[in-house]
Amino acid sequence: MLNKLYRQMMFPESTAFFLIVLVFSSSTGSTEELIKIRETEETKAEGSCVTIPCTYKHGNAKNIKLLWYKDPEYDKELKLFTGTILYSNTVDHPQSPGYSSRVEYITGKAEKDKDRSKCDLKINDLQKTDSGIYTFRFIYSDNSKYMIKALNLTVTDNPCKLNIEPSEMKNSVKENDEFSVHCSTSDSCPSYPEWFLLKPGQEPERVTSARYKITQEKNEGKKNTKLKFNASWQDDNMMLSCRSAETQDSCLFRNITLSVEYEPKTAEATVSHVNIKEGDSVTLSCTSRGRPNVNMSWFKNRTKQTQQAVWILYDVKPENSGEYFCEAENKHGKVKSNRISINVKYGPKDVRVTPAVSISNLKEGDELKLNCSVGGSNPTVHQFNWYLNDSLLHQQTSQLLFISEITPENKGSYHCKANNGIKTAQSNRLQIYVKYSPHQIKIDGGTSVKNGSKVTFICSADANPPPNSYSWKHTSTPESLPLSFSNTTGVLTIDTVTIQHAGTYTCAVTNDIGTSETSINVAVLYAPSKPMLTMKSEGEYGVVSIICTVESSPASNLIVTGPSDFKSMPENKNNISKSDNKVTIYLNVSESDAGVYKCTADNSEGTNHIEEELLYAPKNARVRSEGEQITGHKLTLACNTQSKPPSSYEWKKITNGPLGTEGKSQILHLHSLQTSDSGEYVCIVKNIVGKAESQPIDVKVKLDSLSVFYRAIFPIILLLILIALAIFFLRRKFIKARIHQQIRESQNNSRENLAMAEAADPSRGRTDDFYTTLHSPGPARAQVSSARPVSNTQQVYSEITLPQMKQEREDNGSINYVTLDFKRQQELAKRASDDSSSAIYSRVFKKKKSQNTSESEINDYENVSSACARKLPLTYTGWESDTSEEDEVKYTTVTSAVKPGVKEPRKKSSSCSSTSSEEERTVYSDIKT
Repeated sequence: MLNKLYRQMMFPESTAFFLIVLVFSSSTGSTEELIKIRETEETKAEGSCVTIPCTYKHGNAKNIKLLWYKDPEYDKELKLFTGTILYSNTVDHPQSPGYSSRVEYITGKAEKDKDRSKCDLKINDLQKTDSGIYTFRFIYSDNSKYMIKALNLTVTDNPCKLNIEPSEMKNSVKENDEFSVHCSTSDSCPSYPEWFLLKPGQEPERVTSARYKITQEKNEGKKNTKLKFNASWQDDNMMLSCRSAETQDSCLFRNITLSVEYEPKTAEATVSHVNIKEGDSVTLSCTSRGRPNVNMSWFKNRTKQTQQAVWILYDVKPENSGEYFCEAENKHGKVKSNRISINVKYGPKDVRVTPAVSISNLKEGDELKLNCSVGGSNPTVHQFNWYLNDSLLHQQTSQLLFISEITPENKGSYHCKANNGIKTAQSNRLQIYVKYSPHQIKIDGGTSVKNGSKVTFICSADANPPPNSYSWKHTSTPESLPLSFSNTTGVLTIDTVTIQHAGTYTCAVTNDIGTSETSINVAVLYAPSKPMLTMKSEGEYGVVSIICTVESSPASNLIVTGPSDFKSMPENKNNISKSDNKVTIYLNVSESDAGVYKCTADNSEGTNHIEEELLYAPKNARVRSEGEQITGHKLTLACNTQSKPPSSYEWKKITNGPLGTEGKSQILHLHSLQTSDSGEYVCIVKNIVGKAESQPIDVKVKLDSLSVFYRAIFPIILLLILIALAIFFLRRKFIKARIHQQIRESQNNSRENLAMAEAADPSRGRTDDFYTTLHSPGPARAQVSSARPVSNTQQVYSEITLPQMKQEREDNGSINYVTLDFKRQQELAKRASDDSSSAIYSRVFKKKKSQNTSESEINDYENVSSACARKLPLTYTGWESDTSEEDEVKYTTVTSAVKPGVKEPRKKSSSCSSTSSEEERTVYSDIKT
C-alpha cells in the first residue's frame, strides 16, 4: 500500500516524508478509506469544461484545509508545495488569479455515502494553458497532510470555439427597446453559430419565429450570427444559447441571460394563514415583477407601516386587526396589490369574579350569586367553568354561579374560566366565608382502651365562628352503666378506665350559629370475667345444650371440656355454635356424658375458667304439701328434686296396689277436695340421665263442720223457718180481720170528746191547765177493753198541737187527720213504765170558736177513737199476741199542720153513717213512724 501511495504522491523521495505518511496512515487508517479520487487522464477541446470528482471522510474533525493544485512542486527549503492553486478554503493558501470566474468548487453530501462529503472541482472555458496535472491537498486538524493525484488534463485546439461579445451584455435593455447580440466563431469552422432559446424543463428551441431577426456574416476571419428583437418585460431573465452545429458538448455552448427593465407588474399581497389568533406570528408577503428590482411597502388602513416585501408580525395583538395591502415601486413606476383583511381572534380579556349579592355576612342556608364578567373577547365567550379551591364545579357552567342554600362545603376560593374557542382565560380569586354551625366533628383518642389505663378524648370541629362550648355524654352498653361528665371543654380525660366506661361517647359542639354532635364507640379491654356454665334441655329427644358465656373485651376464645371428647364425637352427636363470648354445644346425652364440665376463656387481656357438674340423674326427690286436707279445700303437692338437665315429673296415686297417673307437672293441684281424693301419692322424676321416686305422701280428706251443718242441720232449720212464717202470716191475717171488725163496731158508738180551754199561749197547749177527756161509750171499745187485762194495759196519749183554723170555717163536721211522727215513743214508754196505772193525756190547743159557730160544729177527732172517722189501717207496734200481759197502746206526740190539700171542715151531718159521701169529705194525712 505504501508503494501505491508513493506512486500517487508527487514529492521527492525522503525519509522524513515517508515517516509522516507512515504515521498518518497508521493513525487514520487507509488513505483510500479517507479520500476517494479516481486518477484519470482526459483530453478536452479548448473552450470546453472538465469536472474532477472527489469525496473525503471528515468524521467529527474541524478546521480541515482543502486545496486543489495544478502542477504542484515540493520546495525542500520551504518544506511545502508550490504551484497554481485553483481552489482553497484557507487564507493561508489563496486562489491564483484568473480562475475565480472559471472554476467551481462543488461540495455537499455524497449521493451514495451520506457519511462522506464531496470535493469536486469544475473548470469552465478551458484554455490551452489549463493542460497539466491536478492534485488534491488534504491537511487534517492534527496537521496530518497528504496529496493525491487526480487528473492529467490535455487541452487541444478548437476551430469552432464560440464567443459572445461581452460589450453587448453590459447594459440592461428597457422594455420595448431593440436588443441585438452577436455570436462568432473561427472562419475555419465549417458552420455558422446558431441561437437557441432555453426554457426551464424544456429542450432547447432554435430561434426561428418572425419576432426574432437573425443575420449571418463573415468579418475579419470570423463567422458571426446576429440576433435582433424588441424586448418585452416577459423576456426578462430569458436565456439565449449560442451553439455550433459541429459539436454537442454542452461545455462548448455559450449562454447569456437577458435583463429587461420594466415597471412593476401585478403586485400580489398574501398572508401566511387566515385564522389568526392572538400571539401568533403572521407573515405578509408582497410579490411583483419589475426591473430594476421593485421596492415593497405595506399599508394598514391606508397608512404606510413598513417598506419590505415580506412583513412578519410577531405575537399579534387584537389591535393588529385591520385591512392591509402592499405597493411595489421602482424607477419605472408603481402598482398596488390586492387588499387583505386581518381579524385577530383573541381570548377573553379582563375576566373577573364579582359578587351579585352581599357576601360580608354569609350564613349557612343563605343565597350565593357570583358573576363571571369578561372585558372583551373575539369571538364571544361560549363556555364558563367555575372552580372552588381549584376543583371544577361540574354543575356550574353559566356566567352566573348560583347556590340557593350555601353550606360549609361551599366556603373557599372561587374563580372562573371563560373559553371562546381561541383561549381560556382565568379570573381573579374571590374568597367566600360562610358562618355555620359545627360540622365535621371528630373525636380522637382511640376506640379501644385497656382497663385501668388513662385515656384522653379530644373533640374537634370545623365551625365558623369557632366553637364556644363543648358537652360530653356517655351512653352505656349492656355491660356498663351510663356516666355523667361535667366537662365543658373539648378535652375529656379519664384517669382510670373501668368497664363502666365502655359505651358510646357523644361530643356536642356549640357556636353562635348552632350545635352539632358526633359519637364514637369505645370498647374497654379487660380479661374474661363472670364465666357461666349452664345447661338446658332442647326437646324430647335427649338433646341438651351446654352454654358457656363470659364477659370480656375483646371477645374471648371459649373452650369447653367434659367427660366426652367433643372433637372426636361423630357429627350427629354434637354440634357447636360460637358467637362473641358465647359457645353452645348440643349433645345427644347418655349416662357417659354425666360429670363435671369446664369452660376456659382467654383473650389478649387474660384467662379465666369455670367448672360445673352439669349432667346427673334426679336425686333427693321430696314432696311438700300445702293446704288443709278437708273436703272443699284446695291441696297442692309440690315435688322438689335436684337434676341436670331438668327433670320431667309424673304423679301416681296408689289405689289398692296399682298406680294411677294423676299429673305430669312439678306441682299437682287438687281443687275442692273430695273424700275420693284420699290416698298415697308418689312423685316420679326422671331426665335423660336417670330417674328417682319420692316417698309416698298419705292424703286423708276429712269432712269439715260446715259441711256437716249444711248436710244435716240446715235442712231442719230451713223447714222450721218455713213453718214459722206460715203460722205468722196466718195469725197476722186473723188479727187483722178481728181488728177491722172491732173498728167497724166502734165507729158507730165511740166518740172522742175533747175539752178545750183557753191557753195563755194560743199556739201551744199546756198539760197543766187543760185535759182531754176520752169517751168510749161504744161496744167496740168495751170489747177491746175486755180483750186485754185492765191491770196490765197502759194508755199512752200523745200531746197534740192543732193548727189554727180559719174563722170563716162553716162546716165543723169534717175531720182533719194529721201526720203522726212517732219520735218520742221511747220516752213515753219510759214514762209509762214508771207508773203503769196512770194515763198520760196530751194537752190539746184549739183555736177559739167564732161568734157564729156552735161548739158541736167545730170538734176535731183523733183517728183512733173517733166515731165518724174513716177506716184506716192501723199499725200495732209491739203486739205479739192478744194474750200478752205486757200489751200497751202508745200514742206519740203529734204535731199537726194543715196540709195544702185539706179542705175546710164542713157542718156535721145528723147521722154518722159510713157512706161514700162522708168519706169523700174526710181528708187523712200521712202517718210517719
